[in-house]
Amino acid sequence: MNQLFNLIFLDVKILSKSKIFYLKLILFPCILILILGNIFGDQSTKLTAFHVAFYSEDSSVNQDSLDTCLGDTFLNGVLESQDMQTIFTVTTVSSYAEGQSLVNDKKAAVFIYIPKDFTQAYIDNVDTNIDLIGDNTKQIEQGIVKDIIDRFRESIETIRLEQNEVTQNITASNQMTSNNLQAIFSQIQNTDSYSNEITKVSTGKNTRPIDIMQYEAIAMVVMFSILTAFELAHGIVEDKINHTQFRIKSTPILNIQYALGKIFGMVLAIVVQMSVVMIISHFAFHVDFGNIFYILLTTLSYGFAIGSIVFCAGTAAKDQMSISSFASIILYGLSFFGGSFVDKDSLPDSLKIVQRLIPNGKAINCYVKICQGGSISDIYSDLIALMVIGLVFLVIALNLYSERRISKNEDDDHDKISIKAAI
Repeated sequence: MNQLFNLIFLDVKILSKSKIFYLKLILFPCILILILGNIFGDQSTKLTAFHVAFYSEDSSVNQDSLDTCLGDTFLNGVLESQDMQTIFTVTTVSSYAEGQSLVNDKKAAVFIYIPKDFTQAYIDNVDTNIDLIGDNTKQIEQGIVKDIIDRFRESIETIRLEQNEVTQNITASNQMTSNNLQAIFSQIQNTDSYSNEITKVSTGKNTRPIDIMQYEAIAMVVMFSILTAFELAHGIVEDKINHTQFRIKSTPILNIQYALGKIFGMVLAIVVQMSVVMIISHFAFHVDFGNIFYILLTTLSYGFAIGSIVFCAGTAAKDQMSISSFASIILYGLSFFGGSFVDKDSLPDSLKIVQRLIPNGKAINCYVKICQGGSISDIYSDLIALMVIGLVFLVIALNLYSERRISKNEDDDHDKISIKAAI
């Protein structure tokens, strides 16, 4: 057991004495978190109160002694309602050209135009449109206003159908007076289509949103942990080149002890690196990672999976050039498909399947769920999968290690026979 612990701490001691560990594996990811978090989390990408320009050429129509102007109703009852004031402010303009100009000059995100005789067209059941002109850089704002317009049109269409239904059911023999009918129509027109309660169903009572700085911190620590493991993998290749590995094999240390010593050394280095970067992110960038115990559990499981993969690559590599080639393919391939370069939710559906299968993708998913307030029940399946991935690659690495050991012994025996023959 002492030999195993010595192997675990040996590589970490060597790594901790290297400037690469502090500059490349701790300082650099912190700088990237700051840069990417501020770029993608810039205020311009967040929804703030915006300006809407409004112009109506609609006019009132008198029907059954009732004056109706849907353009005014839309402005006063919808756009300038108390609920909408928290989303946008409305500026009434005097012409269509003025509204367009405000959008072109980026002084308004959206311009709404109610055409002439819009109310009359509604009464006559004639198709008519509300024009919407928006700034193409304000897609979210355009979507909000378009949704409001669509709901307004659905609302007045519902009122029209209700009026027609009432009219059709009133016969000449009906005892209703004209005043009764007007009262019914007035009540229908004044009905608030949003008065009913909308049932809200929560997918997770304690779930909270995750901001871009949190995601970038997670993405960077996961990506650079792979680089940390490969820094130690160079030590495995160095052991083979300097015959240190052969001398270790000649001792009573078992293959499994050597493998676990190297893998757990990588796990320890990853835990140290990720802990330092997360602590810096917490205090410098105010990133909250959630439950510390769940974070540590995920880091250990992920470190074991990545450590096994990297140890397998180090065992298969013949020289430093080979391990560098493995590092490039594994680091950049896993980082892209796992969601470190691109937000995992922005990946195409086909790549989202891959993201959920690979180890760093599973780790990112676990970290995100923990940041969102998830519990162990939300991440246990991914943790188990990470441990299984680690065990599979550990078995593969042990087979490669054993084959190389046999091959080395055969080469040594052959050399001894050659020397004897030469003598």
